[in-house]
Amino acid sequence: MTRLTRQLLVFALASSSPVLAFADGTTTGSGTCTGMVNGKAISGKTMLALPTSQNTEEMELVTQNQGSVFGRAECDCHSRGVRLRVILDQAAAQDGQAFSTAMWVGQDNCSDQTQHTTNGAQCEQITTNNPPGNSGFKLEANSFRTVAAVDVSLPGEALTKPRPVGTSSWDYKCETGGPQNVTAQVLLGPDSAPATCKLPLTVNTLGPTAPRLDSVGSGNNALTVRWSVAEATSGIQYYQVLCRSKNTPNVPVMSDEFRSSTPYYFSACIDGMLYRRPLNSGNTNTTEERPGFGTLPAAGKFPVDPRFICSDRVTATTTDLSARIAGLNNGEEYEVMVVSIDSYGNATESAVVVGTPQPTKGVLDELCATDANCPAGFGCSALGGMPSPSTLLPVGAFVLLLGLARRRRVG
Repeated sequence: MTRLTRQLLVFALASSSPVLAFADGTTTGSGTCTGMVNGKAISGKTMLALPTSQNTEEMELVTQNQGSVFGRAECDCHSRGVRLRVILDQAAAQDGQAFSTAMWVGQDNCSDQTQHTTNGAQCEQITTNNPPGNSGFKLEANSFRTVAAVDVSLPGEALTKPRPVGTSSWDYKCETGGPQNVTAQVLLGPDSAPATCKLPLTVNTLGPTAPRLDSVGSGNNALTVRWSVAEATSGIQYYQVLCRSKNTPNVPVMSDEFRSSTPYYFSACIDGMLYRRPLNSGNTNTTEERPGFGTLPAAGKFPVDPRFICSDRVTATTTDLSARIAGLNNGEEYEVMVVSIDSYGNATESAVVVGTPQPTKGVLDELCATDANCPAGFGCSALGGMPSPSTLLPVGAFVLLLGLARRRRVG
């Protein structure tokens, strides 16, 4: 495995305990609870909880998600495993009076008063039978008689592939395409005027426009990657470069230190592992085992795998769409691709281009190697190429002065 000199910005990893942040109220959800239950006002918040076996990891995922986006990787890796978390500021109906509960997914005002309509609006009541096989669904009014967090299962089918209007068939696929706004909500109280705990979600499994990899330039133990997109392309937030050696395609090129300290800004579901981009304050990556989910990468194909990142993020708004990969082996072939990343964590890859680092010399390397008057660090070989035009003037001046000094010594 190649060790490299870190060339890229390293983000701070320190962050407070997600459990403590959750317990002391500093974690905020992206949804709210409002309304009256038996004449008593309720309030609170909602968020998206992803299932894990460890409570600490679960809280970390909750703080990352904030219940706002749901991308392709979550769809591929979670299926029915998402939960809506409701946290009330005060208990509902503490006086013991009965009240009803129901869960709906679809448009913002879903309830039994606004079910499937002829204009195509989707409103699904989630029960143990809807979607089919949802026998583990559980929603009890008594759960809301305390201020403890209440988790309610949120079927992936209702988010990523609602059943067509007028049919009873569910076809669960990650095929929502572009952004779709969905509201998941728990209704408390009488059906005619229920209190609501709403969680707005934006679901997008499409991915942004693919970048065009224009060139992979050779340098000394390095490659310079340049790419572009068509004018007026929108929806791209970041770019990131991935690379791998053709000799050892299953082994990450970058060092363990680089991969642990450099975030990947896209999510991926690969062979039962969910790789989540950093959406938390500590800017740290998160992984979650999901046995049975995600496809095994095809032999020979370069997968969009976060373990193969070879650069930090490049902001889409920058005017210089390029990155330099250092710490490579001269004479070794590397496959390189660039991914465009949208705000939902979806990544779309470019074509794969092969590059080979080669030893290079700058215009003054040979001169500086034999002259004690050469300024420290003036050689160009470490930069992997010829100097830029902006350096030619001082280089020329240095050569002229050096030549004059020698002439004086000779005279």
